[in-house]
Amino acid sequence: MKLDIREIPFSRRGSYFAISYLTQTKSLWIRDVHGGDESPSTLFELFIDGSSNIYEEEFLKKYEVIVNETKLVIKEKVSDNRLEIIYPTSEQLRIKNQGLKVTLKADKVRYDTLNQIEEKRFEYISYKKETKYLLDFSTTAFTLEAPWYRVGNEFITIDLSDNQELLFTNYQVTPTEFIPFEMAFDRELEKVQSEFQNWRDGFGGYELYDKGFDLSTYIIWSSIVREDGLLSGESIYMSKNWMQNIWSWDNCFNALGVSKVEPELAFNQFFIFVKHQHESGVYPDFINDKFRSYNCVKPPIHAWAYQLLMNESDYFKEVNRLKLIYKSIVKTTEFWLTSRVKEIGELPYYTHGNDSGWDNASIFHEGLPVIAPDLTAYLIQQLDLLSDWAELLDLETESKKWKEIADSLTDKLIKELYDSNKKQFIAKSMMTGREIERYDSLILQLPIVISYRLPKVIKENLIENLMSRFESEFGLTTESSKSLLYQVDGYWLGPIWAPETYIFFDALHRAGEIDMSKRIAEKYCLLGETGGMAENYNPETGSGNDDLSFTWTSSVFLKLREFVLKGRSHE
Repeated sequence: MKLDIREIPFSRRGSYFAISYLTQTKSLWIRDVHGGDESPSTLFELFIDGSSNIYEEEFLKKYEVIVNETKLVIKEKVSDNRLEIIYPTSEQLRIKNQGLKVTLKADKVRYDTLNQIEEKRFEYISYKKETKYLLDFSTTAFTLEAPWYRVGNEFITIDLSDNQELLFTNYQVTPTEFIPFEMAFDRELEKVQSEFQNWRDGFGGYELYDKGFDLSTYIIWSSIVREDGLLSGESIYMSKNWMQNIWSWDNCFNALGVSKVEPELAFNQFFIFVKHQHESGVYPDFINDKFRSYNCVKPPIHAWAYQLLMNESDYFKEVNRLKLIYKSIVKTTEFWLTSRVKEIGELPYYTHGNDSGWDNASIFHEGLPVIAPDLTAYLIQQLDLLSDWAELLDLETESKKWKEIADSLTDKLIKELYDSNKKQFIAKSMMTGREIERYDSLILQLPIVISYRLPKVIKENLIENLMSRFESEFGLTTESSKSLLYQVDGYWLGPIWAPETYIFFDALHRAGEIDMSKRIAEKYCLLGETGGMAENYNPETGSGNDDLSFTWTSSVFLKLREFVLKGRSHE
């Protein structure tokens, strides 16, 4: 599969390295995504024949840029002269130059230091990344300029000669023992190709939506980072473009995406937030190798997601695992029921759109905090699942308690947030109790997740709303196209997203709306096939918006593709 590194970074499983053409600088970069999206990622600007703008018209007259899942090549058109880059291991990046004029210029800060430690070996200490790199050259035929000034090098420029190889090894304190160039470049490439092919094969074969299948499996694989710092085990980042963290609801979808292929990776993707759960019960909003944030939270969908994992594999049903997850979700549920209510027993509220995951949804436009029906519905669903799990764990008293709270919340949800005249749920200001107006957000239809608890007329109204006001040619729009706030590129004000698609798909399927759930799944798979694995999609054209290399998009695509394939095999 051919990759466009203007949109999709070239990386590999476990690596913090990524190579991207950054459109804002119009240049090619070796990057390091340690430290998350608040940390500058650019390490070395890469120049070929004096140019780093490899997509400039003049450059492309002379060179070809060829990138696939395991190798990046820049090749002179009139000869076999070329630059090749691969990732032999998760810690390494290997460059091979044959006949081109190749220069690397460090994007350094004041204290960055390049020390020569052997004839062909240097250590680069990057202060902005708080990490180190061993630079191994295959021969002594290179030119390196790094003039020293008091506390660091003024600049660092490396020129690679013909038939020169350069191996970057990334580490924090001391390198793992790697013998440079022990294996030929092509043999290293074969190893990586085999590793990737084994990964892709785990997801099945080419039967339907093959372009999306290729892209989604690569994006997930290449967005995995190895255990480091706060990340206790391999973790799937949202992206290696600029959202270089794991958020505590994208982790649920990515765990689902890989659950059948690698249950241990899936469990760790889920459990990383349990490990860093605050004593209040809050999961971090996001986490990376260096930092975790509790500034916002994410909606309480975690019991729902773990139940789906349990439905996938007995691995997740193992009693000790279930006990750990049960205790953790009890804590986060109690946070919502006690710390995010005006008074105990009242409906919970969001303090920011980011808490809901729908950052700029229209229900948040008049101010905060907001009592929103999706939040209470998620909690009711979570309480019901806690009740079921407590029964499995022989905790009968707790099981009964969770069910009673769910019953009470259901009554209050309908009484306080369902408008029978409008035939839909509403959102209210927590402080004034008044309805928030001038919106038509899909978020208000999310009580469909507890359709099994709702009166028949409310369930029917929700489904009718979905079909008449939100279902478009490509799926469910996040704001009704009839709304004055609707925008095709408005983030959560119209575009189609992976998480809301999967949540509604699952809720509709459980509600017995099989035809509609199937339709939503097929529309989404078509989006992935034609619009790529984008952060979100234009609901009128199906083209991708914002970051075009998203893992939860890829995971949802793979799950819905699996569903569609199963359905067609039974027809």
